[in-house]
Parts: sequence; structure tokens; C-alpha cells
Amino acid sequence: MELIEKIINKAKKVKGKIILPEAVEDKRVYNACKKMLKDGLTEIIVFGKVDDFDQDFKTKTCTIIEIEKDARLEQFASQLYKLRAHKGLTLAQAKQLVLTPAYFACMMLYNGEADGLVAGAVWTTANTLRPALQIIKTKPNKSLVTGIMLMVKENCAPLVYGDISLNVNPTAEELAQIAISSAEFYKSVVSTKPRVAMLSYSTNGSAKSELVDKVREATKIAKQSNYLIDGEMQGDAALDSTVAKTKFKGSSVAGKANVLIFPDLDAGNIAYKLTSRLAGYTAVGPIMLNFNKPVNDLSRGCTEDEIVLTACITKLQIK
Repeated sequence: MELIEKIINKAKKVKGKIILPEAVEDKRVYNACKKMLKDGLTEIIVFGKVDDFDQDFKTKTCTIIEIEKDARLEQFASQLYKLRAHKGLTLAQAKQLVLTPAYFACMMLYNGEADGLVAGAVWTTANTLRPALQIIKTKPNKSLVTGIMLMVKENCAPLVYGDISLNVNPTAEELAQIAISSAEFYKSVVSTKPRVAMLSYSTNGSAKSELVDKVREATKIAKQSNYLIDGEMQGDAALDSTVAKTKFKGSSVAGKANVLIFPDLDAGNIAYKLTSRLAGYTAVGPIMLNFNKPVNDLSRGCTEDEIVLTACITKLQIK
């Protein structure tokens, strides 16, 4: 697909080292790493013994780390202890945690020894994101991490769906932040002007309830940004220009939306899976937004190609 090729080619030009810590644990990750090294897509860091990897990994663009023998363990444990002592973490516990791939990887990111992390083919979302939330944390101007999905289909404009994986029932303020972060991603990665629809079962005041009020308030807050954001609106009004002319005249987003913000996790998660299964879109993600350093959580059902694409998107998130 044109957008996927564009993302891959763009990522090739970005400098960065991406940690793929599950290569020894999962054949899909192992093969994805081999493909990235062969095609020159990125420098990578993998964990394990040198003998765990074949000759394709013995290159200048691949670093193999055997965590148990790494000279930085004491340093990382001391740093983690200082970061988490106020939460009751002891130094002994910190020493145990940095021996685990997830915490070791995040300490590498924290110290600027890597630029991004892609995991989740084997690990649960909690195991992938908990260390990142504790160590990498969110950007100074963001208060939450949000999980979005990039929806791609041949001959169709790409869509972003958010939130689809993390925030169960966001407040109006959180929903506004999800909308703005999703617009930032769309502009940066898709390189097209984002038009953000704040979705609801109501369009422009057609229904009244607390659920509608939340989306309406979120829209009001999000509109203070420099992005085209409008709502509240139903899905057909967001995507169908004919319906938009009837339901939401004068909107700069209705009928032309490419970023869809759902009122809660139920709606977002259900929508992206139905879009994938019934409409034939490829769902790329979840893509995590707002970490200080890019950390992305793979689906445990991911393919090798999806791992490669996620690593490329992770490179494009490097600042």
C-alpha cells in the first residue's frame, strides 16, 4: 500500500536504534529483525546470547546484549531505585527488576542508549507499558498515554482511531488530549492535514445526555488547538459528505474526517475490529502516543510485516 511504503521509506532516512527485546522468544520478531537488518531499515538492539542469533545479526547495525552479564546493571538498578523509592521500591527489588528485559530496555531508553522500544508479541500490554509509565513517563505537556490505531486500505484515505487500547472511560479533558495527540500523529506520520471528528450517538445537539455533554465539552477544549476538530457527531456525519450536509452544515470536518475519536474504549476497540473484519482495512498498531521516548505495544497476534511497520513508525516518533 502506498502509505505503508511511504512510512517505510521515510523511516529509512531517520537515524535511531530500536530495541526489539523479544527476538529470542518469538520467531516472528526474530524474522522481522532479520528483514529490517537486511533492508537497512533501522539499527536494532536485541537481548540474548550471541549464539542465539545467526550470522544475519552479526552486523554493525545490530547490538546483541546479554543482560545478565551487562556492566550497566548496577548503574541501572541505582537509577531505578532513585526513580521509584518514593513508591516503596527497595534497591534489592530494583536490582531484580533491571534483570528483566522490559525494565532493562526502559533504562536504556532513559539513559539515551536507545531511541525506541517495540514489544508485545509475547509480553502482555501491562508488562510492556508498566515499566515505560514508571521510567519513561509522559511528555511534559501531556498527562496521559493514549493508544491509537492507523487504519489503512488500498485506494482509501488512511484513518486514525483513538483511543482503542488504554483509556477506558476518559473525561472530557482526557478526550480532548486524545484528540489533539491523534491529530499530531496524523500530521507527522501520514503527512496530511488531520480533520478530527469527536464521535457520539448525537450530531450537533440532536440528542441530550451526560454522554453527549462529555463529548461536546471535549470538543470545546480540543478546538483551542490549531487543528480542525469538530463535534459532537455520529459516524455517518463524520465520513459521508451527503449526510454531513444534512446533519452538520458548515462543519469543516463533517463528511471529511480522517481522525475519529471515540467516547470510550468500548466504542473505539469494537469499531476498529469491525472496520478491519468487515471493511477490509489493515489495522496498524496499537501505536502509543505521548511517551517521552517512543514505546509501542504489539498485538500478540501480530505478523512479521506488522512488526517491521511498527518499528518504522516508532522511528518516525523519535524527536
